[in-house]
Amino acid sequence: MSERAFIVAGKPIDPSPGLDVLNFNAAGVHRFRCRDRVGKPVTELVIHETVTRSAEETVAVLKKRRLSVHLILDEHGRFTQHGDLANDNLAHASQHNVASVGIEVVNPYYPSYLKPGMPWSTVIDAPWAHKKKYVLPTPAQAEAVARFVEWVTSPASCLAIPRMWIGLAGAKLAMAEVGSAAKLKPGVYAHHYFGHADGSLLVLYAWLRLEAGLASEAAFAEAVRRGTGVRWNVDLADLITAAKKE
Repeated sequence: MSERAFIVAGKPIDPSPGLDVLNFNAAGVHRFRCRDRVGKPVTELVIHETVTRSAEETVAVLKKRRLSVHLILDEHGRFTQHGDLANDNLAHASQHNVASVGIEVVNPYYPSYLKPGMPWSTVIDAPWAHKKKYVLPTPAQAEAVARFVEWVTSPASCLAIPRMWIGLAGAKLAMAEVGSAAKLKPGVYAHHYFGHADGSLLVLYAWLRLEAGLASEAAFAEAVRRGTGVRWNVDLADLITAAKKE
């Protein structure tokens, strides 16, 4: 079976252009033990950040904590797949496990975890983040998340995840907790919406790419600009209005 495909319900599905994946059929890629959810619909995507500095370290930490996740995204924007996206119920998102695919984006998150020469270097003031400071993911990671959101919410993925933004209320996209997100609802989640303080900026970037139609560099700069200094949410009214006019 192909090692360079997403495994969905036991079958390999080729990634869309721009997505790079190495699945658990490849030597050295760990497959997490799981509960079986065969026949149950997969309707949610949950985006996490690791507070680690490598994919290998992430696997080790998850094993130690008896947690698991379907995909890990390294600093270069490359995925490793550690569970079947359809059949494996993995332990990454509490009550959402049964219905979700989980991505762990490798990111130190805290400025104190940075070291010289690492691919992460930029820190922003982020009142929404834990300890109010946030290490930005790499542009390659942000772009890979957006491309994956586009793919996994399309018929090509053979899953039932809609491109619905759980944190979006009117023209405001959440950067922090979302009260209704504790309940299962189809769509795209940052882990921050119902759990820890991670994933919000990456969801913002994906929205800017896929809904506002910004180019990758512009979307990254805009995500940083809008995500800096805010506490609860970012206002997207101007972009929503512009998109409606096109």
